[in-house]
Amino acid sequence: MTDDQAAPDILIEEAAPLVDEALAATDRKADNQEELSALRAEVAKLQDSLHEAASGAGRLAIKEFRRKVRAQPITAAVSVGFLAFLYGVTR
Repeated sequence: MTDDQAAPDILIEEAAPLVDEALAATDRKADNQEELSALRAEVAKLQDSLHEAASGAGRLAIKEFRRKVRAQPITAAVSVGFLAFLYGVTR
């Protein structure tokens, strides 16, 4: 072997750490993409759970309101009248 043939091998060996760094960065990016996908799936599940809970809470509040109005209709009518009066005054 001549010195000319040995020189390219040295350059390849010196450039190899850069390739290793690039491959490691690609692996980290792939890992980050997988983690991001998992987080997105978790957020979607949480949104569904929150939507169901909010929907259930809304139905429960309406049911409770109707129960109170049926139990005390005069109090409910006076309350609505007072709120209407306040609304009219502020307009």
